Amino acid sequence: MPIRLTQEDRKDLEQFTNRKMRPTNRQKAQALLGLDSGETPERVSMRVGITKEDLASLVDRFAEEGLEGLGLGRSARKGSGRSQPRSYTTIEKTRGVCGGAARVSGTRIPVWQLVEARGLGASEAQLLIDYPRLKAVNLVDAWAYAEDHPDEIATEIHANEVA
Repeated sequence: MPIRLTQEDRKDLEQFTNRKMRPTNRQKAQALLGLDSGETPERVSMRVGITKEDLASLVDRFAEEGLEGLGLGRSARKGSGRSQPRSYTTIEKTRGVCGGAARVSGTRIPVWQLVEARGLGASEAQLLIDYPRLKAVNLVDAWAYAEDHPDEIATEIHANEVA
């Protein structure tokens, strides 16, 4: 489906594409855990979806400032305890759709499948490529849902491994 951009729109989009992407806190945490468990920097970079340069910078900053300097320390999490349950605006359950499993709204992409793919090494960027209907907010909601419902997700993954 071809489109036509105005010159002004093209300039705006080029500015966005030229922006340097920054690793998310999740990517930083996954990278440090991977390095700590003995993975090579190349493998961690590929699995987590950040550049080798960003990974090297992350390691240097960790060496100098620890988790606090990366925004991952205990003080960054203080006050994160929720008194109310989280809202997953793009996650839904419907009897008869995907076996009633939690899924991305408007799709047949279950949360357990995204969690399983990530566990097998797919980066968030790769998931967005593999599932063109997904948006970054869907992944944020899926990860939050999975974090809050670990037993449910583990049961779904197990049930689908056996099937």
